[in-house]
Amino acid sequence: MADAGAAAADKEGEKPAADAAAGTVAAAPAAPQHKLQTSWCFWYDKKHKKGGTGDYNEYKANLHKVHTFSTVEDFWRLYTHIKRPSALENNINMYFFRDAPNSSPSWESFPNGGCWILKIKKRAHSGTSVLGKMWQDLVFAAIGECFEEPTVVGVGMAVRSKEDLLSVWNSDNSGNDAVRFAIGEKLKAILDLEPSTMIEYKHFASSMEDMSTYRHAKPYVFAAAQAVN
Repeated sequence: MADAGAAAADKEGEKPAADAAAGTVAAAPAAPQHKLQTSWCFWYDKKHKKGGTGDYNEYKANLHKVHTFSTVEDFWRLYTHIKRPSALENNINMYFFRDAPNSSPSWESFPNGGCWILKIKKRAHSGTSVLGKMWQDLVFAAIGECFEEPTVVGVGMAVRSKEDLLSVWNSDNSGNDAVRFAIGEKLKAILDLEPSTMIEYKHFASSMEDMSTYRHAKPYVFAAAQAVN
């Protein structure tokens, strides 16, 4: 009887192993995901050579959507594999934008909007800039909603031979100008820029006329606020 009981116990002990081999053991609960306020995505394109038509459809055909995500965890899975600015060739543009219907990093998506622009000179002789750290700070600020303004729809980076450019896009300027200037002030704070640093703003209505995001942008230097007696 003892031998029979041991045999029965052995058979019962085999059951979990058999179930595991068959894949029927209950899986461990998935780790909780941290949802973002909105979904985001990375885009990229390459600057058109001179002589392009400037046609919107031509631009859209050259614009590539990399991936969309809605959690912190999915963001990190993608971000760790994206090339850093120092590894990108000249004339590459990269964008980090909210994912929404009929939305893309194009002027036509936000005809009433515009963008703040920061130009970053390349270091002499080395041809490098501090773009990598600044771009990362800007992406983290966007996904973390540090601009505290839902009309901030995305940020952009342009790698060029003589200077690099960062931009913060907002969707609508038809209301209060104070919102636009608050975004510019946040940009300077996020990147820890000197108070005297000049940043520029370009309305997309003007961009659609002169076919440029960065040319003829209006420069601004924010003066320190003065206390009122």
